[in-house]
Amino acid sequence: MSPWLLVAVSVSCLWMSSESTAPFTRVRSMDPYVFALVKKGYERSPTFQGLVDTLQRTNVVVVVQPGMCAGGRIRSCVVSVNGSERDRHIRIKVDPAHTIESGLIAALAHELQHAVEVAEQPDIVDREGVMKLYRRIGMGRCGQGLSDECETSRALLAERAVLSELLGR
Repeated sequence: MSPWLLVAVSVSCLWMSSESTAPFTRVRSMDPYVFALVKKGYERSPTFQGLVDTLQRTNVVVVVQPGMCAGGRIRSCVVSVNGSERDRHIRIKVDPAHTIESGLIAALAHELQHAVEVAEQPDIVDREGVMKLYRRIGMGRCGQGLSDECETSRALLAERAVLSELLGR
C-alpha cells in the first residue's frame, strides 16, 4: 500500500471517528485537540451550543484548524469562505498556544459567530462577499474601509458570554 493512501485513509478515519461521537456535523476539525475544544464548548456553554445548532441548520460547513492568525497577533480568525449558494465552506484558525482552554473555547465561539453572520447571508460565497458584509456590519477601521481585519459586536458578545458560562460567572 502506498504511504499516501495510508495517510488519506488514516485522516479519513480520524475525521469520521471524531465526528461520529458529536451531535453536530457542520462544525469540524481534523485536529483532535481542536475538535475536543469544540465538543467541550458545545457541552458546557449554552451560547456555544446555540451557535453550533444555528450552523447545523444552514448550508455552511465550518472547518476549524490550529494555526496562527496575523503573524500571531490575534488568537483566532476566519481564514476563508468559499463555495456556492448551495454549499459553502468557512475555514477558521485558532492558536492553541495563545491562551488557556476556556479562552480558546471562547475564541472559537467568537469565530463561530462570524460564521453565523456569513451563514445568514446566502449570497456570500467568497472573500469579496465577506468584505462587503463586514464593511456594512463591522466596527471601527473595518467598517470605515480602512482595514481587512474586521470585528463585530455580536462576535465580541458571544465570546464574552461563552467565557462567562465556562467560568461560572
